[in-house]
Amino acid sequence: MRINQAVVCAGMLVSGAAFANSGDQMIGYSGISHAMAGAVVATPQDVTTALSNPAGLAYVNMGDQKTRFDMNLAVLNPMRSMNGVDSDSEAYVMATGGFAFQSEKFGPDLTIGVGAYPISGGGVDFPSTAFKINGSGPNAAIVANRMSLRIGPAAAYRVNDDLSVGLNLSLVANAMSIKNFDTSTMPPKSMNFPSDVAYGGSFVLGTIYRISARTNFGASYTSKSYTEDLEWNMDDGKWSLGFEDPQTVAIGISHRPTDRLLLEADLKWLDYSGVRTTATLVGPTPAKNKILAYGWDDQLLFSLGAKYQLSDAVDLMAGYNYGESPIDERDINNNAGITAIIEHHLSAGVTTKVSKFSSLTFSLSHGFKNDMTASVGPPTKVSFETNLATLQFTYQH
Repeated sequence: MRINQAVVCAGMLVSGAAFANSGDQMIGYSGISHAMAGAVVATPQDVTTALSNPAGLAYVNMGDQKTRFDMNLAVLNPMRSMNGVDSDSEAYVMATGGFAFQSEKFGPDLTIGVGAYPISGGGVDFPSTAFKINGSGPNAAIVANRMSLRIGPAAAYRVNDDLSVGLNLSLVANAMSIKNFDTSTMPPKSMNFPSDVAYGGSFVLGTIYRISARTNFGASYTSKSYTEDLEWNMDDGKWSLGFEDPQTVAIGISHRPTDRLLLEADLKWLDYSGVRTTATLVGPTPAKNKILAYGWDDQLLFSLGAKYQLSDAVDLMAGYNYGESPIDERDINNNAGITAIIEHHLSAGVTTKVSKFSSLTFSLSHGFKNDMTASVGPPTKVSFETNLATLQFTYQH
């Protein structure tokens, strides 16, 4: 059975989804949050809470002068295969950074932060032997890259000793390049869409409530990314595509059984059905428009994190994260090259003070291998396993 034109286009246009984690969204934005498997909604750990729950800025430890800076450098090692053929792209470098401060002009109840965070993306580079257009040939290489970046300010206001609220406003930059195919001709005609960047905005609302001296409740809402369409000038005219990140809702509860031990459990809903069900790749003429049937399902993500203060200078962290893949066997051939199917993550990390005002955190996260075989169309088999190492530098003064 020959795979139709829209199916192949759909796969090429989202096959950049390779960053670790829940579907194509990052689980965390720092070494500490990765070490705790993203369980940081109720008790913030660093200034990247500006994106996960901006209300947490009110409770972040910022030192005597109320200034804090967190910089993260991460190396992702995705190990992906399709029909037994490995992707050639096996390493990505990512960086996030942000700072937070309080000012005597605004008073001690208002904390302001600014940061830049990649929230989703990645890429694949499968040779032509990995995917057969009609189940037997001819073959098609699958090459794509995508990055979604959020940059902007956040603020948290401490209403009283037990309640804080927060807001984040972000500029969104959505970059994508793909190698696509027009399967109306045999052999298929290659269509290379160069890198394009679409801009837009998003926001995050959050709150944290201290149930008791040892127990916190946190909740946050992240809007979808409202961005302009990606546009490509091709030989036959202009093509365009709308592609956005999903809205999410997260809740969490944390508890300190002892002064040294922190435990947290989070639940997060990702609205993939709102942005990854179908889309239209708009061609130069209406006759060239293609309906892209992604077919992604919503995802519920469960995170468990623990942090133990071993000494005044050393903290140990661990976490576990689970979320059922938003892509199932029916949609494998609708998402050719997609390998964002990992469901289980396990992580660990250590933070150590290196000077009076600074500390280093090193964390490792492993996404356990998952395999899927298409149940509709050719029996395309995909496999995905990943490792993520993150080094975080923190300055508090």
